[in-house]
Amino acid sequence: MNNYIVIMAGGSGTRLWPISRAHLPKQFHKLSNNERSLLQETYDRIKELVPKKNIYVSLVSDILKMTQQQLPEIPEENFIIEPVARNTAPAIGLIATLIFNKNPEAIITTVASDHTVEKLENFQKSLKLAGKFVEKNPEYIVTVGIEPTEPNTGYGYIKKGRKFTDLDVYAVERFVEKPDLETAKRYLKTEEYLWNASYFTFKAKEMLASFAKLSPEISQKLSTIAGSIDSKDFGKILLDEYSSILKEPIDTVIIEKYDHVATIPADLGWSDVGSWESLYELISQRTGKRTISRGHHIGVDNKNCLIYAHDKLLATVGLEDIVIVDTPDVTLVCHKNKSQDIKKLVEKIKEKGQEKYL
Repeated sequence: MNNYIVIMAGGSGTRLWPISRAHLPKQFHKLSNNERSLLQETYDRIKELVPKKNIYVSLVSDILKMTQQQLPEIPEENFIIEPVARNTAPAIGLIATLIFNKNPEAIITTVASDHTVEKLENFQKSLKLAGKFVEKNPEYIVTVGIEPTEPNTGYGYIKKGRKFTDLDVYAVERFVEKPDLETAKRYLKTEEYLWNASYFTFKAKEMLASFAKLSPEISQKLSTIAGSIDSKDFGKILLDEYSSILKEPIDTVIIEKYDHVATIPADLGWSDVGSWESLYELISQRTGKRTISRGHHIGVDNKNCLIYAHDKLLATVGLEDIVIVDTPDVTLVCHKNKSQDIKKLVEKIKEKGQEKYL
């Protein structure tokens, strides 16, 4: 009854533009499954792990209505609403503050809303183990580390340290930023490194104490918010205090500086669906097809392409390693291996004052 799971649903997914937009981010789309969105798939993975009343969703107010439509199982009071987006450090601080107020013994696990997991049993086993470990070792923050399948340069890495007795849990020796290709190849060979998926399990009380020690400025604002929870001015105080917090990730503010971090290696069949190329690889592995086509598309002699058509006919001939994504107002064409650079394209669109397309 002390275990809680919070789905982190506030991301924007800009690298999957133009399908992922500010008003409809990637977690709401049926990108990997024709039946369920990424958000709904996430809920399906965790719904049996804790009592349903202990499942929460963290998000910004702009997407609350859409989230409620996709997850009608979540009661209204279980939506933790950020008044403005402030990245994961403030978001997790707010989560810990509000849940601690309800249950001072709470153990919280945060999971992303926009990942895919092929090996459900391994995923659930890892989260259960993380919860049990934190229950016995409340001073620890536990992260699930993904066993790498390739020398990927798009992820941060975790280096495993000593193993805890009789458990598949390791102390974290250090966190490593996204490496170059040669370094990533070396990491893969050593079998000492894991991908950092940023799934965290922690005692709410200890997380708040870590903010007090490592980020006093955020901690002070969280304390002010906590003191106003039962007041009639809570909404205004939350907006004022939270809006003044800098946008910062939990990894650099807390996790990488914290003295007691452990990791659980896991083979999850995992993808963060972080680019059109990674989505192509995911669907290709599932289907065995080398050209993925959806919507109103007819093609001849195309190889290794990902094509998302819309209402009008999209016709292609002789393309190779190309991504085409057609929407009512934007058509994206890019080389599959350059799809990570869509984030740069989105920034350029902002510079041109064309935010209506974002």
